Amino acid sequence: MKAIRLLAVVFALALPMAVSAQSASTPHYQFGFVSYQRILEAMPEYGQAKAALQDLRKKYDDEAKYNEDKFNKMYADYLQGQKKFPEQIMLKRQKELQIAMEQGISFRQDAERLLSNAERELLKPVRHKLDSILSRIGRENGLLFIGNTDDNSFPFVHSQIGKDITEIVIARLNGKIIPINRSTPEQESSAASREARPQASEPAVSTPTANAKP
Repeated sequence: MKAIRLLAVVFALALPMAVSAQSASTPHYQFGFVSYQRILEAMPEYGQAKAALQDLRKKYDDEAKYNEDKFNKMYADYLQGQKKFPEQIMLKRQKELQIAMEQGISFRQDAERLLSNAERELLKPVRHKLDSILSRIGRENGLLFIGNTDDNSFPFVHSQIGKDITEIVIARLNGKIIPINRSTPEQESSAASREARPQASEPAVSTPTANAKP
């Protein structure tokens, strides 16, 4: 029983020292996390790809509007000629309207599919560049992995072993390298002062002389 009490006392005395030592040590993060979309939007290549995609979308929209205007004119002519055209001509016009409507719907569907493929192809080199930088940063800093927090994928991240490196990645894209695991300015100043502190000299040891009397 006395041994258990003694162990508890020792633990109580050692715990504050351990916490203090841990807080004074250099933080070492085991993994990083980023907002992938936020980094993408900070890349000039992403803006260029989006601009090219927007230009392509406008061309498809213009063509779709041309088809719709053509259909609307055909339908207006059909309504106007209902009372004066023979039945065979009206049937022919109805068939033409049906074909024009189906073509318009099909064009819209094809345009969305083509735009989706174009977006994927335009963003592929941009994503490849970002993935390469993330891989390089992960290897340089000894991270186990880098997660993506978009869409609330990581509701909780332990702040002592995981670090938001979004700004660090954006800085790397701009040519600035920022280490993830590094000492704080206070720790670096403390370490520098310890190194600069002069070492205490050892006391001189006197040696007996040959003429010393016993």
